[in-house]
Amino acid sequence: IIEKNNAVGYLTLNRPERYNSLTIQMSEEIVDALKQWKDDDQVKVIVIQAAGKAFCTGQEISPELFSHMPIDLGEVIEKYTYPIIELVVNTPKVFICAVNGVAAGAGASLALLCDMTIAAKSAGFTQIFSKIGLVPDCGATWYLPRMIGFAKAKALMLTAEKITADEAERLGMLYKVVEDEQLQQEVITLAEHMATQATLSYGLIKQALLASLQNDLTTQLALERDLQRQAGQSEDFMEAARAFLMKDTPNFKGR
Repeated sequence: IIEKNNAVGYLTLNRPERYNSLTIQMSEEIVDALKQWKDDDQVKVIVIQAAGKAFCTGQEISPELFSHMPIDLGEVIEKYTYPIIELVVNTPKVFICAVNGVAAGAGASLALLCDMTIAAKSAGFTQIFSKIGLVPDCGATWYLPRMIGFAKAKALMLTAEKITADEAERLGMLYKVVEDEQLQQEVITLAEHMATQATLSYGLIKQALLASLQNDLTTQLALERDLQRQAGQSEDFMEAARAFLMKDTPNFKGR
């Protein structure tokens, strides 16, 4: 389900009867929506959420996958899942993930990819791959060790242990845990507030943080300088300075 409201794009995974597992068609539709919103100036923030009792249980194991033998799951994720990852990571807009239930496999990886993840208290996370003889994918082996440490990430991947939302927050996997009945309103309030702010800076911050995972300090300082130069020449910063000096409320345009 694709909706826009108050400068926020809402993408709702809508296969509740299959726990929102990802089909090839579903992945293609997600990519199409995100591509449109990437270039849509009327969308400042993007929310990924899900209908039903689960968030997403990863790639669906369906007859479609077995139409050609041997199965090339590498080709499946390269063609249909990696484009989603590329868009979430490189689109210069904030992605907020609302996890309403279990997030497993690629579903758990998607929650890691988003810029801010809010989970309902009843939600759970599992890198379930080892239970079905597979390898964590969709960036999980890169993101999770950097978020929670190598030893803990390795254990969670090898055991496929399911952890609670509270434990995921304690480990640093997500931004916040809220009561189940508060999740939707919490996400809407956050997303709509962020959409009114100096959104140009969001993309620059994402760029700086992603680069920091590989840069040495000297290289990162140079990148910060270049990005700050760009931000300092933006209309948003000029508006923030005007509002500060005039003791007024800024009216940001995202440029």
